[in-house]
Amino acid sequence: MLLKLFGKARFLDADVEDWCLETWAWLMGNLGGMDRLGNTPLVVPTREFFPPTNAEGEARAEYIFDLVKALMGMADWPCVLEVHDRPDARQRVGLVAAVNVGASANGTFRVEGSQAIVSYARDLADEPRKLIATLAHELAHYLLLSARSPLPGGDELHELTTELTVAYSGFGVFGGNHAFSFEQHQDTFSQGWSTSRNGYFSERTWAFAIALFAALKGVEIPIDKLKASVADLAKQASHYLAKNASLLAPLREIA
Repeated sequence: MLLKLFGKARFLDADVEDWCLETWAWLMGNLGGMDRLGNTPLVVPTREFFPPTNAEGEARAEYIFDLVKALMGMADWPCVLEVHDRPDARQRVGLVAAVNVGASANGTFRVEGSQAIVSYARDLADEPRKLIATLAHELAHYLLLSARSPLPGGDELHELTTELTVAYSGFGVFGGNHAFSFEQHQDTFSQGWSTSRNGYFSERTWAFAIALFAALKGVEIPIDKLKASVADLAKQASHYLAKNASLLAPLREIA
């Protein structure tokens, strides 16, 4: 009855919110705590972070890839960038029929031997914001490989942990504006993941992750850089965290 009278007690469903906080603590413990956060910018689509370039096509993608790596603190991490072509969305069957086979992945990450490889769909070179979101996500997979302890919830939650890692790495604005879905693949010679649109995090969960990053870092949420639905939720999440400072206290203790 109290919940009905006074509203929802938690910003997210309790199990989702608890997982977000637990996994964020795990990320800080494995990949760097408040010290790393202090050196991690909240990245937005501006010239400050992505200076203009005359490069086009694959050269432009390489340029953006290097910027994203540097902003994620991975400038010196060896990684090959590849481009792939999407198949024709409609493939002809016989002389008069065609079937819709759907879109291919925006990006992939895999490890072959000791080589990390990120790929992106060729058409994304002309859509830089989607390309940035894709590359940040694929590099988040790479970043997670350096963790010293198993993922909370195990491999079944790998995709969700990767999305949270995007926000932890300062790219929550891009993640919130461009949702993803995931597919894992593994064979004798390689393992990896691929991403496409429409994913596991709801807009509300993205908003919580963005607000969490901003609150711990002590910066304003760039509301004007978020799509309207995520912006409204991010403001609500920020207010919620301000009223529940005890949620952040354990995280602030992780150096």
